[in-house]
Amino acid sequence: MASRTQPATSGRGRGRPVGSDSAETRATILRAARTVIIERGYEAATFQAIAARAGFSRPTMHYYFSTKEEIYESLQQEAYALVADSIAAAKREETLLTQLGAFISTAQRLDFSDGSMMRFIVSSRLEQHRHPRLRATTTPVSDAVAEFYTWMVDDAIRRGEIPADADASAVANMLFAMFWGMGLFAGFVHGPQNTSGIAKQLNVLLRRGLLNPQPEAVEAAASDPEPLAFGA
Repeated sequence: MASRTQPATSGRGRGRPVGSDSAETRATILRAARTVIIERGYEAATFQAIAARAGFSRPTMHYYFSTKEEIYESLQQEAYALVADSIAAAKREETLLTQLGAFISTAQRLDFSDGSMMRFIVSSRLEQHRHPRLRATTTPVSDAVAEFYTWMVDDAIRRGEIPADADASAVANMLFAMFWGMGLFAGFVHGPQNTSGIAKQLNVLLRRGLLNPQPEAVEAAASDPEPLAFGA
């Protein structure tokens, strides 16, 4: 995005600080807003609180965003972009386990170093049920993940990885529930660095329970199964 600067005056006027980079300033505001919403919730995430966290004045904030709703929508778009890229990476894989692994590892790689995007995704899902203004809004991230898991399960059944008589809807919902549960655990309980053991056990559970045994899969699981990369 091209950088726009205000003419030099005797004092700083309303709007963006002179000489600042437009995209960087906007990104700083969004990072601050994401953190404030995670910490305080949507209702308490006021323009003033976001401005204070970002280190900008309210006039500077209004130069980029007219309302808190506009900021929130931008955060949702960022989250959706991360999930969409992760789904695209997963769909290039050929088995359910590698699809799950690619989805999770790509999301971690694209997330910020502090894991704030996943925390925002989880907290915004809760906010939709808690805040009256958000109940009628769409949840593109949730819808995209649900559709992806449905596709992934159907694809696994087609390949014979999952038994043909399995309840595809129930399996997809189970994976969907695991997505939110692991997101909550990694984001708010123990942190992503403590989930590798859980991911390894989940890997074994899927190989020895849900999925039809494949000769190479059974051999790998019996030796040292490669865990899904839930943790950093």
